[in-house]
Amino acid sequence: MTMLLPRTGPVFAGVAREMDEMQNRLRRMFDEGFPAGMAPTEPLGWMPVVEIVENADELILTAELPGMAEENIEVLFEDDVLVLRGEKKEEKHEEADDRRYHVWERAYGAFRRAFTLPPTVDPAKIVAEFKNGVLTVHLPKTAKAKAKGQKIAITTK
Repeated sequence: MTMLLPRTGPVFAGVAREMDEMQNRLRRMFDEGFPAGMAPTEPLGWMPVVEIVENADELILTAELPGMAEENIEVLFEDDVLVLRGEKKEEKHEEADDRRYHVWERAYGAFRRAFTLPPTVDPAKIVAEFKNGVLTVHLPKTAKAKAKGQKIAITTK
């Protein structure tokens, strides 16, 4: 679908020209493929939404992974970096060859998210759980990190 922008005056002429050029570059890129050295190293996929919350005892990471199976998710922690990766498999319905999609908004493919965490996380106590399409990773703080911020008594002389 081509969208024409009105070229009403010199103010919009430059913007319209830039948008036309950008559209042409994108069209060439997808028609001709990616330039040498710019091809993606992993299949294009999707990016799950993540939330990280901190309380006095731990950091809690939650990631929304709807439609995924636990065996397709991997959680790694090394050198203060937490990595979530996996692949959401596309559902194929081969028995319905005459199916026509009118709206396709679901995302499939591989994903990888990496988060640098503070060294206050105790790696030996990290626990991950997966329920109802939500991955929750509990990242407990070390005893030393929990001890920070103690109130110091003030004495009078």
